[in-house]
Amino acid sequence: MRYLIFDIETVPRTGLDEALEAEVARRTELEVAKGRREQAEAESLIRSISPFFGRVLAIGMRLFNDGASELKDKVICESDEAATLGAFLETINHSASHDLRFIHYNGLGFDIPFIINRAAHLGLPITNRRFLDLRKFRFDPHIDLMQFLAHWSGRDSVSLDIACHSFGIPSPKAGEVTGNTVAEAFAAGNLEAVEEYVMRDVEATYQLFLKVRDYL
Repeated sequence: MRYLIFDIETVPRTGLDEALEAEVARRTELEVAKGRREQAEAESLIRSISPFFGRVLAIGMRLFNDGASELKDKVICESDEAATLGAFLETINHSASHDLRFIHYNGLGFDIPFIINRAAHLGLPITNRRFLDLRKFRFDPHIDLMQFLAHWSGRDSVSLDIACHSFGIPSPKAGEVTGNTVAEAFAAGNLEAVEEYVMRDVEATYQLFLKVRDYL
């Protein structure tokens, strides 16, 4: 069996039109009114987690086989989103990837819908039908570790950071670059820091998969 672990990092998109900016402002106001976040934090989050207001910055990947010790890691972080997504989808669409099982943490709830939405915005084809198969309550072709651990219950789901703490895995959040600063690192040309940040989540997901794979 061949597996591909992946994780995306997203950032706010610039150049939104007036209607989109108005919607961001409306959602930010509602979030602030709930008292959960300050305005700047709320706005940044809203712009980053929605494919209508955000974009893909980088994608980390790890390819490996059952019983093999070799791990093939790669981070795609090109100068623009179309190039980044295009390079990722070139791998996904390749005939050699049609037997892969995809591993992620909340990929069914976030990463994959975000990728599909942004690919549609940019007119990038996704020809691998297995990748597009997002049916729940199954672990082929997608193994969503968050959904497995929560038994498909949103009430019982936890972040990757909390799951790692529970299983005794080093936290992916322990590093210089964080989700709040990854865009700044990219803008400053610090691609090494961006790649290290992205691969922390991939490594954590891999270690978590090793802990639970016999129970899937």
